[in-house]
Amino acid sequence: MMSENGSILVVDDEQVVLNSCRAILSEHGYEIETAQSGEEGLRLVAGRCFDVALIDLKMPGMPGTEFLGKIKEVSPETINIIITGFATVETAVDAMKKGAFDYVCKPFTPEELEIVVEKGIETRLLRRAADEAEKEKERFVLTIYHQLKSPVGIIQGYLKNLLEGEPADEPQRIAVLHRCLKRADTLRQLLEDLLSLSRLQARKLEQDMKVVGVGDVLNEVVECWRVRTQEKGIKLQLDLEGDLPPVKGDKEQLAHLFGNLIDNAIRYNRENGAVEIRAARNQEDVRVEVSDTGIGVAEQDVPRIFDEFYRCQTDETRMIPGTGLGLSIVQRIVETHGGRVDVDSEVGKGTTFTVRLPVCE
Repeated sequence: MMSENGSILVVDDEQVVLNSCRAILSEHGYEIETAQSGEEGLRLVAGRCFDVALIDLKMPGMPGTEFLGKIKEVSPETINIIITGFATVETAVDAMKKGAFDYVCKPFTPEELEIVVEKGIETRLLRRAADEAEKEKERFVLTIYHQLKSPVGIIQGYLKNLLEGEPADEPQRIAVLHRCLKRADTLRQLLEDLLSLSRLQARKLEQDMKVVGVGDVLNEVVECWRVRTQEKGIKLQLDLEGDLPPVKGDKEQLAHLFGNLIDNAIRYNRENGAVEIRAARNQEDVRVEVSDTGIGVAEQDVPRIFDEFYRCQTDETRMIPGTGLGLSIVQRIVETHGGRVDVDSEVGKGTTFTVRLPVCE
């Protein structure tokens, strides 16, 4: 069973050193494996990746410097710490030049061992986080590429046909231009969403926090969306509890938050459906619910709907346009305001998003 605190391999030919390391480090919740030779240590490393390896320099058979070279080949992620006697400090320093992270001198105190191991574990965690961040960045860039590639390719195809004189009929040419505009609007929305997401990730809106009336924001946002709902035959209703307390926030971003939720409720609703927004105080929070009578979200999709670029893939949603960033932005804005957002949905009946924002007394 792997420890959440980290795994440590101790390689030393002296049993007393192995026992001491196990006794000292086990108290901190580390998972400890020991080996009395470099060969035995390599067999353990072949089966798993350790976070930290403590390696004795002076061992019969395979010396610590040789083991260091081999473990770096087999498990380059492992942080290697040399155990050495005072007489071999220079050799330990030489080992650090070859890739060891640090060294500890024998005889060592529990505190000395704990400090050097803790530094090694922290470095391992930082490197792991950096690796994950780099992988996430690569995935994000690749996803953006695919998101942009499709509409750009379609626009390019339409314009190429127009330059070649196709279609010849003027009404059809105008229809093609309208399709180009529609695709261009999708690109514009994607770029705006990416900009919003970038700003939220950088936490740049914290400096704009002021006392804001949620009711005022909701009134303005709902009026902006009323024409759209009327065009789709959707009933839009706002129910505000009297004397709603203010929250501390960025008014523009809160408007963006509620606008995204209303847009989502309209986009995935049914003809002649309804969107209802309710706001009330709930103890120390202002609770805002945005409910629709739309197609709903399948249970297996609910945990992922706030993921960047995630879109539910069903026959009903396939032709509905969107960037896949709207709900990610909602979650980021809510978190930046110290709140939370939850979703409750049933396929074929509708969805309710509940936003909770802390009251500003």
